[in-house]
Amino acid sequence: MIFSFWNRVKDSFPCGLKLFLIIPVFYLFSPFLYCQETMRLKKELLIEDVRQLAEILEKSHPDPYLRGGGKIAFHRRFQETLLKIPEEGLTIKEFFIHLLPFVASIKDGHTFLLPPWPAKSGSGLPFDLNIVEKSIYIEKVYFPEHRDLIGARLETLNCIPLSQILDRLKSLVGWDNEYQLLTYLCRFLADEGLLALLMPEGDFNQPLEVSLKLPSGQEKNLFISLKEARPAIPVEASSRIIVPSTEKIDFAYAFLDPKKEVCLLRIDGMFSYRENFEFFQRMGTPWVSGQAARVYSQIYGTKPPANQDELIAAIPSATELFRKMVIEMKRASTRKLIVDLRKNSGGNSLLANILVYFLFPEEEITRISTSFSVKKYSDLYFANYPNDSLEKINQRRKITLLKEDYDFAEDPHFKTESLRLIEGETKSEKYLELTPTFYAEYKSGAYKNYYRPPEIIVISSAWTYSSGYTLMSMLYKLGAKIVGVPSGQSGNCFGDTLMFQLKNSGLRGYVSHKLFLDFPEDPTSGYLLRPYRELIYNDLIRYCFDPNASILLALEK
Repeated sequence: MIFSFWNRVKDSFPCGLKLFLIIPVFYLFSPFLYCQETMRLKKELLIEDVRQLAEILEKSHPDPYLRGGGKIAFHRRFQETLLKIPEEGLTIKEFFIHLLPFVASIKDGHTFLLPPWPAKSGSGLPFDLNIVEKSIYIEKVYFPEHRDLIGARLETLNCIPLSQILDRLKSLVGWDNEYQLLTYLCRFLADEGLLALLMPEGDFNQPLEVSLKLPSGQEKNLFISLKEARPAIPVEASSRIIVPSTEKIDFAYAFLDPKKEVCLLRIDGMFSYRENFEFFQRMGTPWVSGQAARVYSQIYGTKPPANQDELIAAIPSATELFRKMVIEMKRASTRKLIVDLRKNSGGNSLLANILVYFLFPEEEITRISTSFSVKKYSDLYFANYPNDSLEKINQRRKITLLKEDYDFAEDPHFKTESLRLIEGETKSEKYLELTPTFYAEYKSGAYKNYYRPPEIIVISSAWTYSSGYTLMSMLYKLGAKIVGVPSGQSGNCFGDTLMFQLKNSGLRGYVSHKLFLDFPEDPTSGYLLRPYRELIYNDLIRYCFDPNASILLALEK
């Protein structure tokens, strides 16, 4: 699985489905934009919305108190939020800003409000920023005169140190670890409207003073106008390698040498593949046709078929691509597989299961499956998943769950004979039946554990998130080495989001309904999964800021 500063937080629906499916909703019509800037909602209506928001958080989130000081602290902030609503009311935009600290205090990177204005990415600093060693550097520039700034690290804005700006950001967004917070800062700096939330004292009609540290160590100050139109295509350093294109589809592979000793599998997202749409079609989710049509048009540039089955069948399959890849690798005796997840900020983690099926024996996959989740049911859950029901959930259960109960079916504590919650579980098989394309391959077993190169390396970045993280972690537990920048996703986190809307303001948002424990016995790795070989700033200098520096690092002996 988005829109403004969340436009890359492609978060989790089941299996981590990224949420960009709702982007079109927030490219709002100009009359609404005018209203949300000028029309004031009465105080009593805003109070109703705050109460609705608090109820959603308490009833739908697995534990909205855990990271914010407990239940009393939660209600203290709730009442403070009510008290600070002015008598004259607020505009929708003002109300959104007013609610941000309350939602951020949950300290969950998957629980957030959506801005009530369209994304304005490209209206902020005229740079594409990236992250290394907990610092932000310029990866791409838009004006030729800025070319010598590639690789420069950001130090201050209008004389405010970056550390202080990060502290401000913590009161506006929830976050899993410091690297995720840095990704949010990059998004805020790229959008003038969001930048204004961070620096309300600034006048962005005037040039912004930016202090940088160049790769040479020299300090450089410059004044940048945010009002100047920028070229459409940025300039970046040249690269020594050509990576497969993901312009039309999020996953592709290529061999990096004539002998096919090294295969690069690039997976920029885990949404735009056939099996994802098959899965959610059978789950009865209402957005399937619209999003499948969007993906179809992006790939083929033509009008999509009206028939939903034909539409989904035309979308490229992960099963078919991975099968073709392992056949080629086996034929060539490929020595190294590099899985590039640097831009993979989420989707449906079913794709991870499909990939490892072709690479590893089933018993190894079972052995490393130590992670689990705890699900919270609620009215909001059943509103988001109308095809699910308590009747289905309670089949074969020893205790009957009610609509606001927790589901501990995956918890190892309940796997002993005396505490087993469910009789005769066949969950994985039924799960796979929802994806006919992969299930046919799975049942045949023809290419199960077909070929695995001796070395598998996963390339990560701070942007590797949600289901992108899930794939990285799964491969890591199966013996792959991680190279690059640590992921902004914590393995032990909240996630799998439910959409909600506040009744008076119309503000929309997402709330987690699961607790994930990827490393239940290792809270350090559960907070930050460190690469085996971490990309550092000196590596960037050594590779002349090659945009594929992490891959070059992975290719080193």
